[in-house]
Amino acid sequence: MKLSRLIATLGVALAGAVLAVPQSASAAEAKVPGVPMGVQQVRSATNAGQTDVSWKPTASASRYRVKVTDGATTVANVLVPATQALINGRHYATVATPNKCATYKITVRAEDSLGQGAQVSVIEKSLSPSIVTKARAYRGADRTRATFEMSVPQWKGYLVAAGGGARGDDLKKPTIAITTQLQLVRLVDNKVISTVTTTQAGWTTAKLAKTYTALDPQRAYVLKVTTSNGWGSCTRQDGKILLAAVPA
Repeated sequence: MKLSRLIATLGVALAGAVLAVPQSASAAEAKVPGVPMGVQQVRSATNAGQTDVSWKPTASASRYRVKVTDGATTVANVLVPATQALINGRHYATVATPNKCATYKITVRAEDSLGQGAQVSVIEKSLSPSIVTKARAYRGADRTRATFEMSVPQWKGYLVAAGGGARGDDLKKPTIAITTQLQLVRLVDNKVISTVTTTQAGWTTAKLAKTYTALDPQRAYVLKVTTSNGWGSCTRQDGKILLAAVPA
């Protein structure tokens, strides 16, 4: 091979080698942001219709997206820049959680400039208490006598803070009070037979029981159960316990 041809061949090979140079170290190290860590949420102490959310910074994040849904509807969608000044090493955002009866799903997503990233969700519970559980009704040997039983709400809600905000109860020294209204209705004519209320303080797990007498064995009854605290009650969380008629 002539020297000139050898030099030309080497030139082409070197040119190819230059084109194959790998990306710079900074480009190679760029990563999609991972899941935000340490996400916490708490109802606002000054505005119960809002929730304060915080989390630790995520590597490679350009921004954070905080999304709030009530199960079917997006209530809030807030963007927080990664350049936001940290408070005690954490990012913060305040989002709308306006319905005292709703349970909200709050999702925090770390994103890069292209919107790529990972997310994590937490649940913010309602201000008002949830429905009673493990309910049942049964008649005794005397068919005119019936007992209704139920467990108290598993979630008792928030206390009302000064100025209209919300605050969680101290579980070591609980002070929250739950009022339960029991309304017995005869189904045949929708007549209210009895209405009573009872109040329980603290986070007791004791069951509630109410016995009624002088009931018609041939009629069915429903006990309507309404729970409330300092924020009131929620229709969607009312319970109904059926007492069937005695078969003829």
